[in-house]
Amino acid sequence: MAEGILIDERGRRWPDRSWDLVRRLGRFDPGLELSTFAVRERGFIHIRPQENGARVALCAGRFGLETLAGALYELKERRFPRILLAMLVEEEWFYEMLGSAWEFAERAEQLLAGGGVMERHPWLAAERDLAALDLPVFSSLRPIVELWRAHRGRLPAESGAFIVNAGLLDRMILVRRRRPNLSFVFAHFGAGIECRPAGESEHLVDREIHDHHDRDYGAWVAAAYAEAASLGRPHLRSIRATIRVSDTTVARGRYDRLILPWQSARGEDFAMGISLTRDHRCLDARRQIGK
Repeated sequence: MAEGILIDERGRRWPDRSWDLVRRLGRFDPGLELSTFAVRERGFIHIRPQENGARVALCAGRFGLETLAGALYELKERRFPRILLAMLVEEEWFYEMLGSAWEFAERAEQLLAGGGVMERHPWLAAERDLAALDLPVFSSLRPIVELWRAHRGRLPAESGAFIVNAGLLDRMILVRRRRPNLSFVFAHFGAGIECRPAGESEHLVDREIHDHHDRDYGAWVAAAYAEAASLGRPHLRSIRATIRVSDTTVARGRYDRLILPWQSARGEDFAMGISLTRDHRCLDARRQIGK
């Protein structure tokens, strides 16, 4: 692994394996890497070269202007062609690919200490390892994943009753691939999913996934279902999203989404999404302009 550097609160650079820095920080936890500790606890920025670019890690809302200035100097000097920005936001890592130091500067300014955490995009998705399904918070999803594995992605006749008995029907979206244009349309939309106005879910059957008041969000979700179906394996992602529900209402929240690709006995392609909401609130869209 290439050696990286840490930029401290005064913009000074340190090797990310520096014993002098370990002594200065007073860190004695051998289970935590120096770079992770410095970014998470002290607001440093970590720059590590990697193939075709660099990985830059920071903690949103923790680092200061001098730290950012030092990081920008290093990035401009070394002229990395691509920058993978790793952002720690409320104990979760999110990732964005940036094309230049200037693009990094623009994004990092939004994440400065005291400046709040402003999203460059209205939604962010963090890929989760399927091993995370062993966590208690995902206990309700494990049975449906086990069913998928037992049937090797073939949609069993008892799946409907299984979903109802598991209490997942209101949190489930089922889409099917429509021919000849191969787009996905809704076969079921759970009444408990918050990104649609109350009472609308029953009218969504046979409408395309991207057919949403927030067209950009709809296209993004459609791409996620198409990706899961084409790869033929489950996807688990943690998502932060701001979605325009109507002309006057915006929904903002965090949720975890599992997508399972299925194939029916007749060879039809389906994808099943189940979302678990962590937090959710509705806001006045007119007050969100510019935020």
